[in-house]
Amino acid sequence: MEVAQDTLPELQRIFTFLNSHSNKLYQEGYFLKLHDLDTRGRPSTDRTWTESFAQLVGTILSLWDAAQLDTAGEDGEVVPTFINLADASIKMIESLPMNGQGGQTLQNVLSISTAANNRYLLHFNSLNSLTQWTAGIRLSMFEHSSLQEAYTGSLIAGKGKNLNNIRTIMDRTKFIQEDWARVRFGAGTPWRRCWYVITPPDEKEYQKLQKAQKKRNPYEKPPVLKGTIKFYDSNKVKKKTRPIATVTDAYSAYAIYPQSKPLIDQSTLVKVEGQITIHTSPETRTEGFVFVMAETHAAVSGFEMMLRFLFPIWDVYNLYGRPNKLIADPIDTKGLMFALPTDRRYGYLEILDVAGLIHTKGSQNWSERQWRNEMKNLTSTRMATAGDDIR
Repeated sequence: MEVAQDTLPELQRIFTFLNSHSNKLYQEGYFLKLHDLDTRGRPSTDRTWTESFAQLVGTILSLWDAAQLDTAGEDGEVVPTFINLADASIKMIESLPMNGQGGQTLQNVLSISTAANNRYLLHFNSLNSLTQWTAGIRLSMFEHSSLQEAYTGSLIAGKGKNLNNIRTIMDRTKFIQEDWARVRFGAGTPWRRCWYVITPPDEKEYQKLQKAQKKRNPYEKPPVLKGTIKFYDSNKVKKKTRPIATVTDAYSAYAIYPQSKPLIDQSTLVKVEGQITIHTSPETRTEGFVFVMAETHAAVSGFEMMLRFLFPIWDVYNLYGRPNKLIADPIDTKGLMFALPTDRRYGYLEILDVAGLIHTKGSQNWSERQWRNEMKNLTSTRMATAGDDIR
């Protein structure tokens, strides 16, 4: 990615960091790989363990068959396979039972479920190797999502001021917002056209809380009112209409860089991460994500449509300082621009830092939200000890 001369000043740094992240080598080495589940969530047809040499560059895991590498020699060429880990979920497995092996188990296994619904099992020769790879993947995914948040903030700072009705868009969301969008509900699911309904907290309750705030002890954590976003098959929504899904809480929501600068103006792609209820029979409640592409209107840019969706989402889930002022301070862990430096390379954490978190008691039960918070807190500590004035 080239940072062209005509790039807005607010976007120059973030493009440089996105570029360096996509080329950063996080981990490389050998392990055994098994393709466990295919894109339909069914057991893969080829269930053999194969030795692979792998490199994790950015969020792309490149894998070469080790036997083919040996056969090809130094001058031969072996085509790798690629796994995109940007939206994957990972889990360390202490011991994995082996079918038909008389009760034997495999140690040091990492399970990776991708956004395409594939699941891969990686078997390492030691706990240290498993930890190093898991830490590398976690760090890669954390820096990727943090950069997407910073990209969102930089985009608003650079382009938002040129929108005629930016003040209206940034007003606190007091009323229901609804419109059409293309939605993808987590890993392995197809895009579908949905009518979304963003419902803010009750306005009377909000005003009541604001009055109570003035009398409250300033050191006491204030209560938080949250709304919801629901997705429907139709725009004819009545009280008893059953939604497809409800996001009951969210811990992040940000624009996704569309991989090409000319596409920025028209891209409406947003990722929302949090607690999601899928209203099937029976209902399922999971921590996960939804991708949303708001449908554009005549004479309205994709950028504006994206902001019309994002600001209400931030308001109803109290994200990044909303419904008050957006937090722009790079030192604040709750801000969009957290840990974005001005005069150094991107990233404050090393593989060893994340490995330390992995060995923290109880970390195997952490949710993705907890992992994000722990890594942000550790980043904040590293920023303080580095002594950098990133402002």
